[in-house]
Amino acid sequence: MNEVKFWELIENVWADAPKLNTMRAKAIATNDLDMIDELGEALSDKLVTKYIKRLKALKKDELAAYIHLLEEKLYLIDRADIQKYTGGTGDHFLYYRSFIVALGKDYYEMVSKNPAKAVEGDGEIFGFIAYDVYEEKFGEEFERNSVHSIETGSNKAAW
Repeated sequence: MNEVKFWELIENVWADAPKLNTMRAKAIATNDLDMIDELGEALSDKLVTKYIKRLKALKKDELAAYIHLLEEKLYLIDRADIQKYTGGTGDHFLYYRSFIVALGKDYYEMVSKNPAKAVEGDGEIFGFIAYDVYEEKFGEEFERNSVHSIETGSNKAAW
């Protein structure tokens, strides 16, 4: 699993839901808050099963690498300049960062370059379900934060 495959997996989850994928593209282009809110609900209600299915298809080393990349992406946007626009502290900011990653590479990079584009969005399920899939599939707990901590404020240089 490399970064290209990481983002491909996320893109493929959205591709599995064409109407939502179209809405996502429009929401990213316009930063429409109502659409983004609706996508947050869809992430928890409709996309999670597609996401789990794709995660379960990964081999142990691929899923571990995916989780490490997810943790890295969450760590890199653990920044005061992004938190300023999303609000939230502690776990809430972690859920907002998870949502940013869940919307895909284009949104992630847009927010990273221009934090004013960041909005609140509940991505809690997206940020944590890979750990559950790993434990269920391989019968052992994944060692969280072994490379990058996802906890809010762990990226000290960005605060």
